[in-house]
Amino acid sequence: MSTKLSDAIKTVNRALITCGSLGAMAFMSTAAMAQVSAEEQSAIDSIEEVQVLGIRASIQKSMDVKRDSKSIVDVITAEDMGKFPDKNVAESLQRVPGVTIQRQFGEGAAVSIRGAGVDLTLTTLNGQNVASTGWFVLDQARRSFNYELLPSELVGNLEVYKSSRADLLEGGVGGTVVVNTRKPLDLDANTAYASIEGGYGDDSEQWDPMLSGMYSFKNNEETIGVMVSAVYQERALQRQGNEAFWEWGAGPVAFTNDRKRQALTATLQYQPTDSLEFALNVMDMQMEANNTNYALWLTQADTSWGSGTTTDWIDGTQAAGPLNVAYYQARPREATMNSDVVDLEMNFHGDGFQVHAQVGSTNSTGGTDFEAVFDDGTGGTPIVGGTYDFTGGGQTWDLPNGIQGASLSEYNPGSIVMGTGSAFNATPKTDGEDYLQGDIEFDVDLGPITSIKTGARYAEHETTSRQFQFTQDPTANLVLDTSGITSTLDVGAGGYSILHVSDSAMKNLARASITGREESLGSYSNVQEDNAAAYVMANFETDGISGDFGVRYVQTEASSIYYVGTERRTESGDYSEVLPSLNVKMDLTDELILRTSAARVMARPQYGDMYYNPDVRGANDDLPSNQFYVLGSPGLLPYVANQYDVGLEWYFDDSAMVSFALFKKDVANFVTFSNEENVATDDLPVPGFGGTLRPDELEWTVQRKANGNKGDIRGFELQYQQSWDSGFGTIVNYTYTDATTSEDSYTDRNEQLSDSSEHAYNLTGYYENDMFQARLSYNWRSEYMIREVGSYGNRLHDDFGSLDFSSSMHVTDNIDLKLDVINITGESSHQYGNNNYQTNYSGFAEGFPLYEYEQARRIVLGASVKF
Repeated sequence: MSTKLSDAIKTVNRALITCGSLGAMAFMSTAAMAQVSAEEQSAIDSIEEVQVLGIRASIQKSMDVKRDSKSIVDVITAEDMGKFPDKNVAESLQRVPGVTIQRQFGEGAAVSIRGAGVDLTLTTLNGQNVASTGWFVLDQARRSFNYELLPSELVGNLEVYKSSRADLLEGGVGGTVVVNTRKPLDLDANTAYASIEGGYGDDSEQWDPMLSGMYSFKNNEETIGVMVSAVYQERALQRQGNEAFWEWGAGPVAFTNDRKRQALTATLQYQPTDSLEFALNVMDMQMEANNTNYALWLTQADTSWGSGTTTDWIDGTQAAGPLNVAYYQARPREATMNSDVVDLEMNFHGDGFQVHAQVGSTNSTGGTDFEAVFDDGTGGTPIVGGTYDFTGGGQTWDLPNGIQGASLSEYNPGSIVMGTGSAFNATPKTDGEDYLQGDIEFDVDLGPITSIKTGARYAEHETTSRQFQFTQDPTANLVLDTSGITSTLDVGAGGYSILHVSDSAMKNLARASITGREESLGSYSNVQEDNAAAYVMANFETDGISGDFGVRYVQTEASSIYYVGTERRTESGDYSEVLPSLNVKMDLTDELILRTSAARVMARPQYGDMYYNPDVRGANDDLPSNQFYVLGSPGLLPYVANQYDVGLEWYFDDSAMVSFALFKKDVANFVTFSNEENVATDDLPVPGFGGTLRPDELEWTVQRKANGNKGDIRGFELQYQQSWDSGFGTIVNYTYTDATTSEDSYTDRNEQLSDSSEHAYNLTGYYENDMFQARLSYNWRSEYMIREVGSYGNRLHDDFGSLDFSSSMHVTDNIDLKLDVINITGESSHQYGNNNYQTNYSGFAEGFPLYEYEQARRIVLGASVKF
């Protein structure tokens, strides 16, 4: 912790006084409704005390937690050691009512709850933030956790909070996901688990290994426990698709990604007495994600500045016509993503009070360590008689005479040339947080109020994005002869194939030219943030009514450090929020529960939006008029929302329930951006761009981040689940969401909030007996808007559904065999232009097929042993 900690503690003390006064006011106004047991032992905590076996038992335990909780919460429990429902944690979360996911290269990476967008979901590990940097070159610095990094084998259960409480970490406007790991004192002594699996994807057409193991020890007195675990996974991923950058051209593309993911964890638990416990958690998660983009770009001959004749249109944009030239491009990269956590937790139960303390540090490094670009070194090879047709909802090309007589798959320029300057770079990122938290809860006898809980938290966070350009020997050979280093690569959506050049050969040639590297200070981005919070919360309980009410006070100071030339500058901002909350649970009968909730919640802006200096995109990338200069602000206000929930739950059997919930959120301070086009380099708002531009890259589109208008989210959830004595069971849920804002909030002028689908549902059926269990799930969501800065822009993602199957067979009491099939139907991702105004000559015109990506069907076979 830094020297600021003492000042922060003073701030927290002042905040506690404020919270105490506000809490007293809240008590006077709501005491008549109060509830919560005098000795509140969270039902969710009890999930760690019972070993859960089998699908039905797991669902039963999750349903019991939901039933007993005072808050609106859903829980997903690992069926047994190493048996989380999905290999990807985000894929499991999408089966919770109101939860949808956003995929990155076919794998769940981010979570949206109740239409609020992925940036408005808070994910914590054992109640605290986890530093995360991302590995993909276009990833922005975000607060949201990247689920690609977290192996499901490390997870004990997931809690999805849809209502807020004063003692919950602030940051979830949509909701909060709490990922809990296991503890050794909750397991049998000398518990051991190991698995070996192989995964096959029909994209890469190869098998990849996955290994995991865990061992847990505790002494006879059950005062000391130690648990260690390790996970290692490989995956060769290939995403094939079509991309359009209009009006200029399009082409079949492929993204190859060789992933190596490993995680090591250790937990030391010490419980010298029944009332005192210490737990030390250490976690290290790493991913190598080397990747290469391949494309054969086919440009238009019917641009507004060309002479070709368009034969069909979509909303003022060319949709069919003649082709101009073709050229080959490849971008090899090396990328990493590493996150580590060191967390120490203490719990003490005294006579009528409980104390909790937690201190820790989390750090992450990642980003792209090496990126180069190669193309055929010409202005393009003419395509004689070639045409394109994008009128059928996708992109197709017809080349009757090929490219200089060669088909797409046979076209080989003979050599490719390496780009220089800003096209040859590294873009590393760092992220880190140190935190300190303390909580105390007192049992009281104040009428319906049974306990009062109060606490404070302080955290210092720093995140950095940088760019280094490799310097090169001026006499180095930058031309790569393709003889003997090529094969054929499947690309595009529609069965295309093009030249594949060895990525190692490209990297070797690029590395041989390096003499050093220089930092582009104009791209230096740093945000430092100090966050302090304090709360007071009362738990209450009367006949058939229970719940909590309280208030949380949050204070944030942020600064963005950047450079103009070699001069270091700083922009700053600060804000504070008061966040009251109320949760009421009414037991109408033994089977029927009515829940209500009201709260004010907040989510801080994303770090990438707070970087004051420009995020430079599109420079020296072979696409003309594609330069974006994106300016953020550390003075952005947090997203805030007043939210209201009411729900009815009917538990008509020990293993069956039906529920209905209404929700509403009034959200303010959405982050949007404005576009200023045709800005010359000399007129950029922050001077000092130190990169290299091509001769045809003369002007910029400047995008400025700012707080936008308010939004309104409302909807309802339906859920039904039941298990039968026959071994069969089912889970069904549906969510309707109407999430809108003013058309002035976004440059596409659509009223639909980002990442929000109007309809989403999940259908699951399962069967199990003593020897076998199987589950078939279909998850579907309707269309939704994706909004990004830079050339990929704002577009509409078409509806998407995934059919998944999982099964396991108990060979013996200790050995299981398993088979999973993910995305059985091979559903593809379709993304369209969706500007809500006339947009001529642009791929962002409504209905224009911008991007289409084939998604892999994946099979996992494996065996596990447990003792």
